[in-house]
Amino acid sequence: MGRILHFELSTGASGDKVLGALLEVCEALGVARFADLERLGEALVPNVRIVRTQVVRSGIAATSLEIGEPEAPVRHWSEIRELIEAATKSGVLPATAGARALAAFELVALAEAAVHDQPLERVHFHEVGAADSILDIVGSCFLLDALAPETVYAAPLALGFGSFECAHGTLPVPAPATARIIEGLPVYAGAIEGELTTPTGAALVRSFVTHFEPLPCVAVQKVGYGAGSRELSGAANVVRVLVGERERDAAGILDTPKAALLAREGCVLLETNIDHRSPEALSYICEELLGSGALDVWQEAITMKKGRLAVKLCVLCHPSASALLAQSIITKTGSLGVRQRFVERLVAPRHCITLDTPYGSVPFKLARFADTGESEVWIRPEHDAVRDLAHKHQLDYQTLYDELVEHAARSMEP
Repeated sequence: MGRILHFELSTGASGDKVLGALLEVCEALGVARFADLERLGEALVPNVRIVRTQVVRSGIAATSLEIGEPEAPVRHWSEIRELIEAATKSGVLPATAGARALAAFELVALAEAAVHDQPLERVHFHEVGAADSILDIVGSCFLLDALAPETVYAAPLALGFGSFECAHGTLPVPAPATARIIEGLPVYAGAIEGELTTPTGAALVRSFVTHFEPLPCVAVQKVGYGAGSRELSGAANVVRVLVGERERDAAGILDTPKAALLAREGCVLLETNIDHRSPEALSYICEELLGSGALDVWQEAITMKKGRLAVKLCVLCHPSASALLAQSIITKTGSLGVRQRFVERLVAPRHCITLDTPYGSVPFKLARFADTGESEVWIRPEHDAVRDLAHKHQLDYQTLYDELVEHAARSMEP
């Protein structure tokens, strides 16, 4: 079973919040301690000072980390890279964590270089070059390496709105560097004014998160909270991290000797009511949506207001594809709106195989329904392959389909 992390980012992401949350779960699981973080900080920036306190943000107890150095110089990207490489070479920072930290810092360096129109090696950092930002990024990578998650999930990233003050003056939210780093990520402004996500936080989220999706079915082990430096009106200024183990039997079907190997997946169901497109046009649109990444597409007969007969177009998809598919539905159908809700589905593990048959190589879909017994196998030929072979050999579709199923079943026998 693999370890799963889920970041809740409804009040944004900053380096101190991510670091504090990861430290809490690492200590709870016994994989890293605050002393390890202090030792890493001293190796990176001599005379660094790390103060840990427990604070409460809107009723939520969280870890707050204040990091400083006596005189913070303005550091260039090349200098920060040398600090991280030296810590890796000395052994205080694992090689995998060092590589991740370099990649995260390079995201910030590339963004700053683009914003200020400077060569990468000449980029110098103000806030991001201070000891707190260095340890926020490197320390977070160190703690994530200690957790060794299989997958990292996250909610969409809140940015805030308005403006904020920095070394460059008054800037809009998100900061120019942050805006570069979040390109392609699912983000939103939210209802809280001010900067919620910093360049450091954005770089960590981009480096860590593998899936911007709802939390899958897991057995939660520990929860950690990292506190931001300011109080927010009506919201807890924290990042929450959930750590869990993926359930082998996600459906909880354990009452038979042959436990089902079902996996629970978070999906999005998109729906829209249509009474202004012909059946032929809708059939074409459904094929287009399936080709654009939908997991499934179907139509349901409905009666709309004033007794009008219509169809409800339904599209099931991964959360990461929902925005694009919703836009595609509106564009292709002319609908003025799409309903969206999160759903879960239980699926049997499946994969595609190719078997030699009397008609040549044919692709099949294979699924296994239980963890014991060869008879608990579902195998079916792909429809397109059967159709093409039926045309080629002038055979009845169903007869050919049944023959291929029987052939596959015999080939699966021990």
